[in-house]
Amino acid sequence: MTHETRPAQDKHSLEREFAESTSLHGIARVFHASKLLVKTVWIIIMLTCLCVCVWQISDRFYMFLQYKANTEISVEYTRNMDFPAVTICNFNRYRQSALTESDKTFLPYIIWANDYDYDSFGDSQAGMDYWDVTSEDGVNGTSFNYTDFTLRAGFLMDDVTLRQCEWRRKTKSCSPANFSHVFTSFGNCWTFNSGKTGPILRETQAGSGNGVRMLIDIQQSEYTETVDGNIPAGLKVLIHDQGTPPLVESAGLAISPGVYAFIGVRKQQYLNLERPYGKCNASKTLTRFTHYTAEGCNIECRAKAILEKCNCRLVRHPGNENECSPQQTSGCAMNTLGTLVGGTDNPCDCPVPCNYATFTTSLSTAAIPSNSVAADLQAKAQAQYSYSSDYSYSSFTVPSPDQTDLFEEGYLEKNGVLLDVFYEDINYERYEQSEAITASALISDIGGQLGLFLGASFITLAEMLSYFGKKIDFWIKRGLNKHRRLLERQRGRNRTEMSLQSVRIDNGNQMTLLSQV
Repeated sequence: MTHETRPAQDKHSLEREFAESTSLHGIARVFHASKLLVKTVWIIIMLTCLCVCVWQISDRFYMFLQYKANTEISVEYTRNMDFPAVTICNFNRYRQSALTESDKTFLPYIIWANDYDYDSFGDSQAGMDYWDVTSEDGVNGTSFNYTDFTLRAGFLMDDVTLRQCEWRRKTKSCSPANFSHVFTSFGNCWTFNSGKTGPILRETQAGSGNGVRMLIDIQQSEYTETVDGNIPAGLKVLIHDQGTPPLVESAGLAISPGVYAFIGVRKQQYLNLERPYGKCNASKTLTRFTHYTAEGCNIECRAKAILEKCNCRLVRHPGNENECSPQQTSGCAMNTLGTLVGGTDNPCDCPVPCNYATFTTSLSTAAIPSNSVAADLQAKAQAQYSYSSDYSYSSFTVPSPDQTDLFEEGYLEKNGVLLDVFYEDINYERYEQSEAITASALISDIGGQLGLFLGASFITLAEMLSYFGKKIDFWIKRGLNKHRRLLERQRGRNRTEMSLQSVRIDNGNQMTLLSQV
């Protein structure tokens, strides 16, 4: 066999071998078709399937690169659950009996400057004018301290306001000592089960009376609010996670006096993905709070803006910076907040937390006391009736005789709020994000498309690589053979030239000899 015929025969056997042995079955159909029409039909089928396969695989890649996420919702049942924090605020921010004569002079301006509703913002000059007026009355606005004033004159959680408190039906199982203080736009607010005054309480039973129940006296006789401040009478109550700062003004429940408020609670747990599939950022931290929350991030963003513009912080913003004076609060701080929250774009970069809990509430109320209970209370008061027990299964424990104001006719209707906060079920809803298309799912999709339209698999890919390897080897050998033939031809020409040159030399020598003769 010569070098001229060997590569051609290798090529012919290579193509036949691939067509007859490959798992890509359509190629064998094309190769073995004896008629041109049949061969053409199979070629059209192969090209059509190839185009559809490429289209489907491209679509799978496109969907994968969208980085979409699925949300799996499940109900998780457990034997016990952490009880949420319960933050309570009074619509009345400052008590009448705690005000001095000087306090009463500038109280309307404090109420105006600290109004939680920032839909309407006064200009800086208006705030300064107010405090110029109070300064004329002997009050130096620049030396005024909101923190000291609010702690002294604000809503208190003590034995006077917290008339009764029980945890899981056990009387006197909670007291003012179980409440921690927090500043909000309502001034002093108090949080039950914050985790700061003791371990977080856990609940094992669902239903009314199995959580926390308390009777709170809002003390309407102490109200100092004006039409420029909070108009309602009653409490603002917020159910929230211990790690979430209470934004009572935007999410709290308003409860009027003279009602028994049943607050049923359901818990939701959210587990979110980081980018690119989700929007949470596990590495994001806060400087004013120990845990990252969207609420804390917004508070910190506003505090930072006020600190940069006004060089101070509002009393409800945690931190160690200088507290804003009344002039700064009513002027620079309010204008800064107005610009911040009144724009069309939110300048605060506060992504959703990766792991957080929320609580939904259902509120139902009933009037207290009924006519018969009111008459019974008055009768027991007149008889100096006392009642004590370790457990109470009634709506609330009968007040002790020293709480004489509660027995007065109409007092509970105007001042009493009976709160009953409980879990509706000892389970929670779990919302967990997951990748809509994972890398393994993408590979499976590609394999499915190849198998469906071409009958191919990754084994086919190996076969094609083997074929192309042999093809490359064939081309290399053909190139080497061509180069070898060129060399042989060149050597042949060289030998011919050398032979001719030798003949010329011999002829030349003979001519020389003849001439000499």
